[in-house]
Amino acid sequence: MKRKLWVLLLGFALFAMPLRAVVGQSSSGQPSKLDSEIAKIKAAIGKRVTDDKSRVKLKLRDGSEVKGRLNQAGDDGFTFTTDKSGQQTSLSYADVQKVNGRGGLGKGAKIGIIAAIVAGVAAIVLIQASRNFDPFKNGIPIQGVKF
Repeated sequence: MKRKLWVLLLGFALFAMPLRAVVGQSSSGQPSKLDSEIAKIKAAIGKRVTDDKSRVKLKLRDGSEVKGRLNQAGDDGFTFTTDKSGQQTSLSYADVQKVNGRGGLGKGAKIGIIAAIVAGVAAIVLIQASRNFDPFKNGIPIQGVKF
């Protein structure tokens, strides 16, 4: 009887050990979705503060949106000045759901506008040059033949 009990206990221990390791890794080994979102928001706000692109539109977790300027970014939160009231507010990174930049065209849009302007000027120059171009203006000089 004791032998069967030991075999059952050993079998259960061998079965439960790998199972515990797998369950333990999935819960503590990987950060939760909320933690990764907060890390992305923290990185985005930190980058905007260091690049002096402080005009932003924030979508908060309670559903509201605020527009304004970022002042400072810290480890736990950041300070934000609203455009409408000019009131300075301290917010936590966990309160923010999405960060959008404001106040200008993107790099791709600027490159597209410049390329369109250059192509337009080149087209105008080519059309003007082809209107004034006459290869037979002075006739065709052929030696030995008089016209």
